Amino acid sequence: MKTLYFVLTALLFSACSVVNPTQTLPSMKYFSINLQNIQINTSIYKDASIIVALPKSLDYSNNIFYKKDEIIYTYAYHFWKENPNLMIKNFLEFNLQNLKIFKAVLNQDSLAKVDFILESKVNILEQEFLDRTHSKAKFAINLTLVNAKDKNIVASQYFYYEKKLNNTKPDLLIKAYNDIFKQFGEEFSTWMIKNLE
Repeated sequence: MKTLYFVLTALLFSACSVVNPTQTLPSMKYFSINLQNIQINTSIYKDASIIVALPKSLDYSNNIFYKKDEIIYTYAYHFWKENPNLMIKNFLEFNLQNLKIFKAVLNQDSLAKVDFILESKVNILEQEFLDRTHSKAKFAINLTLVNAKDKNIVASQYFYYEKKLNNTKPDLLIKAYNDIFKQFGEEFSTWMIKNLE
């Protein structure tokens, strides 16, 4: 019995040494969406304030999602730098401040009186694989501009974007998202101006 115990213990320790101690796991990478100044000329100015509400419908994690064969997965070593809900909220606030059509773009927990609320629901923020190397970066969001005084909807719009990728490198996925968000920023700014004229 002692011999069997000794052999099992020796086998256990020798199995542990099979893994090369210099072998390391891939390093984790964190990505974010670039905030780019969009130049849109407008003469509109509202003596009003606006709050951007935290987007709904996204997982409250930093995971980057992809879909393959109708199943949702997450990348093991690649993450968003911050929660995508906060990232999109910051993106919307940045674009509203850049437009300079409001007296103030307030934080969600501000105690100041607010005139408008921008609500959003993110429907899609994922990469969809078509085969082993081809995929699409996808983003869809529904925005609703609400008059805070009478609680009436001023405008509502669904935005959808996708960009095809011919490579599986995460850096190219993030570049595609930056292109998508640049286009979304331009269309969002135009939509806001149109609905406040």
